[in-house]
Amino acid sequence: MKNSQENTTFILADVKVFDFLKEKAGDRKTKTEAYWDLLDRSMAGFVSPFVRKVERKLLSNQCHVTISDLAESWHWHRATVRTFLDALESFGLLERTKLKKSVIITMTVQSGKTAIAETEQEEPDFATRIGSILSEWVIGKKTSEDVGHSCGQALCQAFAVIANGDNFQASDDDTDTVSAEVVRQEEKLREIILECIANAALQRVLRKSRFDNSSQLSQFFTLELGGDWGAFIETAKELAELVFNPEASGPGVDMDRNKELLKSFRIPFLSLAAKAQTLSD
Repeated sequence: MKNSQENTTFILADVKVFDFLKEKAGDRKTKTEAYWDLLDRSMAGFVSPFVRKVERKLLSNQCHVTISDLAESWHWHRATVRTFLDALESFGLLERTKLKKSVIITMTVQSGKTAIAETEQEEPDFATRIGSILSEWVIGKKTSEDVGHSCGQALCQAFAVIANGDNFQASDDDTDTVSAEVVRQEEKLREIILECIANAALQRVLRKSRFDNSSQLSQFFTLELGGDWGAFIETAKELAELVFNPEASGPGVDMDRNKELLKSFRIPFLSLAAKAQTLSD
């Protein structure tokens, strides 16, 4: 018994199993019933009436609720609801995006059929999820440690999906092949997180430039380029190359003629890019 408690075990169960396990004991919901309710809400894309004016597009297996809403529905204290959600998140069963007066809950679920193939198909969704986690670090709302923990947790959840798929699909003839595929998928997910972090780091550094003055480059576009968008696009390309490689030379940047002029546009260029990033946020 002791060893079974220490080892991490992942269990695949259809939602019908939780429906079967539910026990009705008065108005107050049990923990199993509360977990089932979260699954039910997330599969239905439930949005609490209290937050329907907040325009938030939900992804699969998400619901948008308030702590008060859950407390009233489950007949629990608000503090008990928070503690319960903390525990489920620590087990990797859900992930929360905390807003000012509400929370978006993403439930960790899978079909249990072809997890490895599905994982490859869902790589863009995984990248989107990691990007969402990192977005709060980009704008300074979360620390590197907090976001790093969330990234690690998301990776562990994805690994669990792959491992369960491996156990489901493996046979005496193809165990080695599937295990090799598992390793490849896990390496790919790590690479995705590294790519997302690198991109987020660029966004965070760029964000610092949003308050700088960009008028110099605007005047250059109007007065020197005569409002020629094609010419400005070429100038922007050369500026981008100069930003990433100040010593660049060759066809991208005319070092003899434009280097000093381009250098003077570096701060206005970054300011324009940062303002565009803020608009997209």
